[in-house]
Amino acid sequence: LGPLFSAYFESLGIPAANVVWSDFTDERLYKEGSKRGAIDPCFPSKVAIPHVHNLLFVHHKKRPLDAIFFPMIDDLPSDLVGCQSHRACPTVTATPDAVKAAFTKEGDLFAQQGIAYVDPIVNPGDPGLFERQMFHAFGDRLGLEPVENARAVEQGYAALDRFVNEIQRGAAREILRRLEAEDRLGIVLLGRPYHNDPGINHEILVEFQKLGFPILTQTSLPLDADILERLFGEDLQQGVIGHPLEIGDVWRNSYSENTSMKIFAAKYVARHPNLVALELSSFKCGHDAPIYSLVEEIIEASGTPSFSFKDIDENRPSGSIKIRVETIGYFLRCYRERLGRQREMRAEVDERLRELENRLREEFAVEFPV
Repeated sequence: LGPLFSAYFESLGIPAANVVWSDFTDERLYKEGSKRGAIDPCFPSKVAIPHVHNLLFVHHKKRPLDAIFFPMIDDLPSDLVGCQSHRACPTVTATPDAVKAAFTKEGDLFAQQGIAYVDPIVNPGDPGLFERQMFHAFGDRLGLEPVENARAVEQGYAALDRFVNEIQRGAAREILRRLEAEDRLGIVLLGRPYHNDPGINHEILVEFQKLGFPILTQTSLPLDADILERLFGEDLQQGVIGHPLEIGDVWRNSYSENTSMKIFAAKYVARHPNLVALELSSFKCGHDAPIYSLVEEIIEASGTPSFSFKDIDENRPSGSIKIRVETIGYFLRCYRERLGRQREMRAEVDERLRELENRLREEFAVEFPV
């Protein structure tokens, strides 16, 4: 949701250079910030304290900050159809409040540094409600009129739409085109938004890209009508689904947005011949655990390879990760070669059938259906 919030502030006249982000996760950032305390559920939640520590004690020293904005995100915008809801992870939602406690339990460190800590609960999945929530959080702080706030929210959603549909999906569509033209394989990351952070994914994605496999995220999968028709047209015709962006045929408990997106991405990969799946899941992820077997079943039912790194936490076993990545890379090269041989055999059989049909037409005037 970064583009939504960045564009909101920038459209209000705050220079882009004044919207400061914490650094990407690494071992140093985690160790320096985790001394203040920990949140137990999972590493992506635990690392939130170090990220606020990074803003407070690293970035603030470089250039004074006025406020740290860490919203409690309750629901998410979605392209999926027919889901029960589009909730964010409840652990992630509550994390900003837990982080605030870590920095105020023995004295308010934000107040001591002259920084406001702003952590409103927001609902980006409901634009009308989100507009009111942002006005409540920043109306007085930035001296806003309701119309200014509404315009900023509108610009935020427009920026998010451009980022997802023009930048991410536009680039991904070109990657898919090249994969198909060059008969290559790409990897779709079945994970959660924080798995794009190299410190949380342990640079597993970087290792696969070094081997020549482009990585597509769930959000970047192209949803153009022609691609959806190609992948889901048969299911639509048979009445299995009523819309290509439905997942009700395989998952009824569709209230968690990132869980639902992972299942949709699994269906997408299973139907695209040039894509394989890589699932990442963090230790103690309560939303991922119930769908482990479902994701595997969806993908493997089509004969598509699927790989996973589960129970990822702060420990980074670099050696074993590289060995696994290299092993998977070798398997994928063999898989690609096998698919190539199968396509060549099918093409040869088709050519022989065409020759036979032509001979029968010429000799016996036999006609064949198209």
